Amino acid sequence: MQPSWNLGNTLDAFPQETSWGNPLTTRAHLAKIRSQGFRSVRIPVTWTDHQSATAPYAVDAKFMDRVEEVTDFALAEGLYVVLNVHHDSWQWVDQMSTDHDNVMARFNSLWSQISSTFKDKPRTLLFESINEPEFENATAQQKATFLNELNTSFHKIVRGSGGQNTNRLLVLPTIYCTPDQPLMDTLYHTIKSLNDPNLVATVHYYSWFPFSVNIAGGTHYDEAARKDLDGAFQRMRDTFVARGIPVYLGEYGLLSWPDHHHPSRVERGEALKYFEHFGHAARRTGVTTALWDPFAYLNRETFQWRDQELFDLIRTSWTSRSGSTSFDRLFVPKSGQITDQSLTLNRNGLSFRGLWQGDRKLVAGSDYTVSGDKLTLKAAALTRLVGDRSYGDNATIQAKFSQAGPGNSM
Repeated sequence: MQPSWNLGNTLDAFPQETSWGNPLTTRAHLAKIRSQGFRSVRIPVTWTDHQSATAPYAVDAKFMDRVEEVTDFALAEGLYVVLNVHHDSWQWVDQMSTDHDNVMARFNSLWSQISSTFKDKPRTLLFESINEPEFENATAQQKATFLNELNTSFHKIVRGSGGQNTNRLLVLPTIYCTPDQPLMDTLYHTIKSLNDPNLVATVHYYSWFPFSVNIAGGTHYDEAARKDLDGAFQRMRDTFVARGIPVYLGEYGLLSWPDHHHPSRVERGEALKYFEHFGHAARRTGVTTALWDPFAYLNRETFQWRDQELFDLIRTSWTSRSGSTSFDRLFVPKSGQITDQSLTLNRNGLSFRGLWQGDRKLVAGSDYTVSGDKLTLKAAALTRLVGDRSYGDNATIQAKFSQAGPGNSM
């Protein structure tokens, strides 16, 4: 199923599929995703506005038919599909502490209807019980109890509905879908107690928070951010993968990259390092990852990637590594003497091949030097490159490494 992609802000939008700015999904959209190397797609669905809030909690037949149609588009394109209950988690499921019986009855009815509709679909369709579950006015222990109750009930309903559902892969989340160790331990015990080999754990990851939103000094993808990512993936591996439980990381990205309408608060080169490192960590730990795409990456009107360079780097990370430097910008004074400037090479196991300006290769020794991982651009080369030193980008050079893939531009 690796890699995976989210059909975000679509069937999870409310009150209608197109309410959040995306067009109606067609089979062509899923064909595009398949052609770009994705093997699976997560289809988030918010059922709240299409389900009665009182018994028998019936789902509108036209909406169920539409969910089935989009699911069939993806299955027909050879994609695995993860179908879930999405924003319902905070719209009514979160009220379990004060309205327990009604919440459970509605949740159970919803999954009974979904299970009945999709029971004869192939096992390339997976069900995810609930997205980012949260519970208001509840202690940590109560939250764990509520989620265990939801997951256990979901499992019983699906397994008892017959057809392909008897051994369909079922995806169970942690609280908030957070990969903290205590929350993953709780989920592990739930999965172990169900004694079912066809269960999958799911979490989400949006990077170390200060970096993800560029606050509190989180301006660079630095050691703290890298350590946070490595730690999260290692916990997933140790808690689940190493014990034979697959992990589907259902959403990833950066919180400051919500859509294409606003400039990113995270410096671009630093964000690219995050996505490159993320792909490597997923391969190293055996975790399947799903890019959260509300419309920020694929333009669903033109079928083009909004940022082709970014997508190229994400795609490269699925199979290999890319090198980079410690920062992707060098600044020179508006006037006065220009001096040598140094950067650190992030080789990522690759060999540094040199610097280029377009098709012209810079000369090692006179234009730049390399000592260990220290790359130094000489004053004379910088003076030539920046020319009249007008404000803005005066020159772009590229560091190239031994493995093919997107390089790092400065």
